Amino acid sequence: MNAARWVVALPAAGATFLLFAVLLERFFGRTPTQRRLAALRQYTHGDKQVTEPLLRRLQHGLGQYVERSPALTALAARAEPKLDAAATGLAPSEWMAIRFLIGVLAALVGMLLLPPMFGLLAGVVLGYLLPGMLLTMQIDRRRRRFADDLPGMLQLTLSALRSGFTLQQSVEAAVRDDEGPVAEEFGRALSETRINGEFEDALARAGERVRSAELTWLVMALRLQRETGGSLAEVMQTTADTMRERAYLRRHVRSLSAEGRMSAYVLICLPIFTTAVLFLVRRDYLMPMFQQTLGLVLVGVAVLMLVLGSVWLRAVTRIEV
Repeated sequence: MNAARWVVALPAAGATFLLFAVLLERFFGRTPTQRRLAALRQYTHGDKQVTEPLLRRLQHGLGQYVERSPALTALAARAEPKLDAAATGLAPSEWMAIRFLIGVLAALVGMLLLPPMFGLLAGVVLGYLLPGMLLTMQIDRRRRRFADDLPGMLQLTLSALRSGFTLQQSVEAAVRDDEGPVAEEFGRALSETRINGEFEDALARAGERVRSAELTWLVMALRLQRETGGSLAEVMQTTADTMRERAYLRRHVRSLSAEGRMSAYVLICLPIFTTAVLFLVRRDYLMPMFQQTLGLVLVGVAVLMLVLGSVWLRAVTRIEV
């Protein structure tokens, strides 16, 4: 019986790992240049056209299957703001399908390795939460990089502006010479401006997506300069200097709080790692915790305390600048 369970558990675990690997590669494993080249390959004609990878075709197929149901499409659309903020390139329907598959496979692995009901619950919870955590990490990572790169982008824009270009021409020149989240958001703002609307409004929407107070200040400065007049170069120079000082202070505070954050990571991961090792080495010692009512209650209390401790440590080590 145990051998049969392992025969089913190993392929399920492999499939779960493969899906997580796809998510990690989509979020963290590709540079902006690689994403741009992958997008250009879709529009290549003739003999040079490159066929999409199998996993990408499967991803699109799952998304189309979800889009057949209006209810599922409406439910998947709730994740669109986060996917837009993370710039993953995933459609909401594709994200929902991948998340559902991970939840099902994780539940199957949990049922095979743990008591069925507990394993089902643990697998569903982990399969549902972990992709969302990866998405949140990508959003936070992209926002931090945006805040760090914004002063440099403004300096490039300011150099072009002093050369005689208009504001939009200066931003376009800076976007061509840069890459990363700032170039992506500024390029998107330029595209929205060419279709319809004001450049300041498009920048304000970009600031809302990345939750950048600095970009909001820049939009306010541009609007005030348009209404009151004055030198646009001087306004942008003052804004860029302020942003550069804030970015320096933010990095300095983050380096000072690195020890506390690392201690928090160790304290959170230590009980999880210890439980996993005991499960692999002394499974008979650990299984009564999942087979008896008192053991399940203790596990629930431990998970609750771990969650509360994680929230408290995050609040202590997170310093807003």
